[in-house]
Amino acid sequence: MSYRLTLSLLLWSMALSGCATRTWNQPLGPDVAAGYVFDERLPRRNSGETFVVLAFSGGGTRSAAFAYGLLEKLRDTRVIVDGEPRSLLHEVDVISSVSGGSYTAAYYGLFGDRIFDDFEPRFLYRDVEGELVSLLLNPGNLLALASAEYNRGDMAANWLGDHVFDNKTFADMAMGELPYVILNASDLNTGMTFSFIQQQFDFLCSDIDNYPVAHAVMASSAVPGLFGSVTLLNHAGGCPKMANSRNSWVKNSLASDSILDRRYQVARALERYFDPRNMPIVRLVDGGVTDNLGIRGSIVSPVAHYGNVLEMRGAFDSEDLKRIQRVLVIVVNAQTYVDYEWSRKGRDPGIIDTLDAAFSAAIGILNTETVSLAKHAFDSWGNYLNAQRSPAEPKVKIHFVTLTFNQISDPAEREYFNAIPTTLALPEQEIDATRDLAGRLLEGSQEFANFLNSLNP
Repeated sequence: MSYRLTLSLLLWSMALSGCATRTWNQPLGPDVAAGYVFDERLPRRNSGETFVVLAFSGGGTRSAAFAYGLLEKLRDTRVIVDGEPRSLLHEVDVISSVSGGSYTAAYYGLFGDRIFDDFEPRFLYRDVEGELVSLLLNPGNLLALASAEYNRGDMAANWLGDHVFDNKTFADMAMGELPYVILNASDLNTGMTFSFIQQQFDFLCSDIDNYPVAHAVMASSAVPGLFGSVTLLNHAGGCPKMANSRNSWVKNSLASDSILDRRYQVARALERYFDPRNMPIVRLVDGGVTDNLGIRGSIVSPVAHYGNVLEMRGAFDSEDLKRIQRVLVIVVNAQTYVDYEWSRKGRDPGIIDTLDAAFSAAIGILNTETVSLAKHAFDSWGNYLNAQRSPAEPKVKIHFVTLTFNQISDPAEREYFNAIPTTLALPEQEIDATRDLAGRLLEGSQEFANFLNSLNP
């Protein structure tokens, strides 16, 4: 290779690396707008008597397809709302997601029914994993990744913005009649779920509106070890408006010293954001580390509701609460339950096998506890609302539906779905089978049937 060609390649690589820069979150301006919060983004046309929440779990393309299949089934389910026929999908108020489920949630939150036209070729049927590996092996990117200010998470997020999410920001999310979407990651600094909503960004004195959705999706699905963490700047030092009345619950919770209370534990973690000298950078990884169902750490979190989960203060005012009669929560859990080869053969697992089994065990236990705690939280909310009503007023009914591969009755079919790996590249037949399964499981749910009967007797 000639000296001139070598120099040209070096300069080309340096130019590419110079273009590879980290995207940082911006500080709040002097005029703090409401931004990406329930008050501004909940769909207004939906029935005030019905509140529908979807939660999409992690699991790579498998979970994205499972969630997509549920959206298809809800689209095809017709209900009568305020005397008019409507698709049940258009009655969804909130979608909370984590990891693989965040790809589907974010796409629907940005593009609405367009998801049924192009999400399959743009993401589901695409070899995303192969394209990211090719990107990683690009000489220019290898040089860029040597920088301390750029990592594999940044690279993947930029690719997702260009090829999947059209470089949209949260200013574009959940507009019009689309549901409020909560994408969830895990904060390595605090060990707490980090939700991409303005209420969470308030503690960083940061504005979420201009933040790229693709970077939030990447943070939600950045499996530790495979991807670098997605990073945010803590701007708290220059934000006197952070300690406003809506966030005063943090100091009140800490003053109560109720160490077994969840509000206290969340407040203790949030307190660490207050001094950016001790935490200048927030590092986010896969949301499954703290909540692989994307429900307990977001929609029923004190952060989302300014400390008052019982009244769901972030989503409702007192008049809205009086109108609610039925709540539907659907948890789409794409977790698999597999037998390990080393276990079947009675041999010692290697380091990778041990770490994989330990991580899967932790996720499995966390999922079981999360479903139980989330159902308890919604039931407690319903009981609270009913206690405020007179005997003559209609009572609130909570319908809690969980879809999981364990509900498949046929052992051979259950084994087939449990064998689908967690990856960002699956054969089309496995994707289509998972989509179809979501609809079948929902159709077979008695709790879902009870909800439909309450809506349309």
